[in-house]
Amino acid sequence: MAVRARLLAHPRWRWMALMVVASGMMLSVVNVSIVNIALPAMAADLGVDVPAISWVVTAFLVTQATLLALAGRAGDLYGRRRIFVLGVIVLCAGSILCALAWNAPSLVAFRILQAVGACAMAPTAYAYAAELFGPRERGVALGVMGGVLGLAPVLSLNIAGVLVGTLGWRSVFWFSPVMGVFVLAGAALVLVEVRPAGADRDFDLPGAGLAAGGLFCILAALSRGEAWGWASPATLGAAALGVALLALFTRHEARAASPMIDLALLRRRSLATANLAAMASSAALFGVLILLPFYLTAVLGFDPVLLALAITPIAGSFMVVAPLAGRVIHRVGSDRLAAAGFLVSAVGAAWMAIAATAQDYTALLPGIVAFGVGLAISTSPITLTAIHDVPAGRLGVASALPNISRYIGGALGGALLGAVLHAHLTTGLDRALGQLSPGGRDLVAEGFRSAVLLAVAFLLLAAVAAARMPRLDPDEAPPAGAAAPLDAAVPR
Repeated sequence: MAVRARLLAHPRWRWMALMVVASGMMLSVVNVSIVNIALPAMAADLGVDVPAISWVVTAFLVTQATLLALAGRAGDLYGRRRIFVLGVIVLCAGSILCALAWNAPSLVAFRILQAVGACAMAPTAYAYAAELFGPRERGVALGVMGGVLGLAPVLSLNIAGVLVGTLGWRSVFWFSPVMGVFVLAGAALVLVEVRPAGADRDFDLPGAGLAAGGLFCILAALSRGEAWGWASPATLGAAALGVALLALFTRHEARAASPMIDLALLRRRSLATANLAAMASSAALFGVLILLPFYLTAVLGFDPVLLALAITPIAGSFMVVAPLAGRVIHRVGSDRLAAAGFLVSAVGAAWMAIAATAQDYTALLPGIVAFGVGLAISTSPITLTAIHDVPAGRLGVASALPNISRYIGGALGGALLGAVLHAHLTTGLDRALGQLSPGGRDLVAEGFRSAVLLAVAFLLLAAVAAARMPRLDPDEAPPAGAAAPLDAAVPR
């Protein structure tokens, strides 16, 4: 208690708290992709095929996206620190159970448990950033988190490569409990409990159930549509059920006394435009990150080590550029900065499309860098705009909405860009990595070029949406009830 008291009295305690919640969010993001390299070993050891083991990834992504809004609302109602700590504990417990899984169904079930814990990280972290810092500092704080998010995918790729190669696939699940111990220690020492005034209302269980069911069905249809067949009864049925459940959710929320998502939030220009930009840009980002490794492996013959190094510039861009962009938001304007970033990223994607047929990484590299830099520039202003004028009692759920938009956009982009690529390939070509003839490599390069041009279109849509965002004024008084920065008067 004495150590905690000294830390909370330190002039930099807010930044310490930010690093704790950002580390928790990195733990969540790392678990999205840390299993990717281990999938072949998992499939062989557990005796299942590739489509079956791919549910290890799909189940985590769909569950996390489905529950983000619920976790954000729980933080609004029951306290951000409490929900954050509970999320870390559940994620770590799920990770340990994944390491002990005895078959593929048990592994998928424990990955779902992991995702239940992971969904608490992002909305809690963004809400803390809004409540710990005033308007002029929030951009920097969100930029720091953007840099952490850029580090996470590359960190997970390299950690998984080492662990799988030396200790086997089960070892990738022990990373989270080890890191989780440090995150929990940091939470105990420097996080304060935040339960906004006016948030002491009931949790909307019917609304939560309808929202979760609708999002789950739609994301499952988008994520598994190619495997199931886009016109199959499973895909069409899941999509139709998802739309129906979300329609019922909208009707319920309009009548509920204490709705999970206040529909008035979605009518705010700031939140609506930021969510559209987040969805469109994530369609481009997720789609390219799925197809770029396939291109580098199939066309250029990169091994896993070279592959990790080749995509590092994207993550490096987030680490370096996102915090810097956060410092200039209020000088440039969130709308201008985000729109400019998306245009830079669109130029980078177009460069990659043009260079793809050259089949030379050095020709591709400037486009990869510009693609990452542009998206890194846009991360902070998008999130800052989305939560700028949201009442404190709705900050958690509002912080979750851009992330839900990103997951939906990512699923959509991955599906559409993948479909464009596969339309150029002959049967079985997408499974013959490293064994392609020159003609086969040409087909993959042409398919990649066409798919990345679709990513350019998504980025241009994101730029248009960003240009429509309201410009934030740091000197303007926040709306009544909007989140205000914590100060020394807050009980620790």
